[in-house]
Amino acid sequence: MKFKTSLQAVLFLILLCFAYTESNAQGMRSRARFTTKKRYISFGGMITTANFMGDLSPANSLGSIDWSHTKFQFGGFIQKRMMPRVTARLSLNNNIFSGSDKDAGLNVDRGLEFNTYALQLNAMGIVDLFPNSGVFYRRPKVPIPYIGLGIGALFATSSVRQKPAADYQGSIITDEIRVNTVTYVVPVALGVRYKLTSHLDIAFEATANYTGSDLIDGIDNEINSSPSTRDVNDVFLTLGFQLNYIVGGSIKMPKFR
Repeated sequence: MKFKTSLQAVLFLILLCFAYTESNAQGMRSRARFTTKKRYISFGGMITTANFMGDLSPANSLGSIDWSHTKFQFGGFIQKRMMPRVTARLSLNNNIFSGSDKDAGLNVDRGLEFNTYALQLNAMGIVDLFPNSGVFYRRPKVPIPYIGLGIGALFATSSVRQKPAADYQGSIITDEIRVNTVTYVVPVALGVRYKLTSHLDIAFEATANYTGSDLIDGIDNEINSSPSTRDVNDVFLTLGFQLNYIVGGSIKMPKFR
C-alpha cells in the first residue's frame, strides 16, 4: 500500500472516530460526562523491534523486508488523555538499522552494506475504539484497539561500506562513507491496550514510519549508477510492547461519619 493511500485511510478512520465521539458527547445526558478534571497524564517505556525498507531490501517494492536484520530498540513517552477517546503522546526513542546486498540477495556482487543509528522524536494523536468518559481508574478492563497518526523528526547517522566481488564491474566505494541525515517522519500506528491495574496499562503496537528522505541508510537509489525501480523514500516498521503508568493521584473514597 502506498503512503498516500494508507495515510488517507488512517485520516478517514480518525475522522470517523472524532465524529462518533462528538455525537456521543451530545447524546450522553444520562451518562457521566468527561470534564477537564478527568484528564490525566501518564508515562512509560517501550521495547520494540525495527525493520528497514530501503535500497538494500530483497525486492524493489515497498514492504520488502530483510527479516534477518531485525533490531531491538527502546524508548520512552509521556501522554495526556484529552477526550474520552483521544490521547496526545510525545515520545523519544532510538532506532538501529542495518542491511547488506549479500543478505538481501538482490545485488550480491555489488557488496554494499550499511549500519544506521537514529534518534526519533514524535508527537502523535491516538484515538481509541472504545471511549472512557469516567475517571482513569474506572476505564474498561477489556482490550482497547486504537489508531495513531503523528509527525516527528529523525536524526540519523549512517556508515556505508562495500565488499564487491572480484569481477564486479561497477564503481566501488574504497573507504567507509558516513552520512548524517535530518528529516521528518510520519508514524502511522495500530495497537491494542489492556488495563493491568488502576494505574498500569500494557499495549502492543505496530507502527509504519514514513520518512522524508532516501538516505536513512546512507544509500540513495542511484548509487553506483544502478537506479532502483522504486521512487519512494525510506520506510521502517516497528513492533513492540509498551508499559504505561498513569499519574492520577490517590483515589478519593467517601468519608463516613
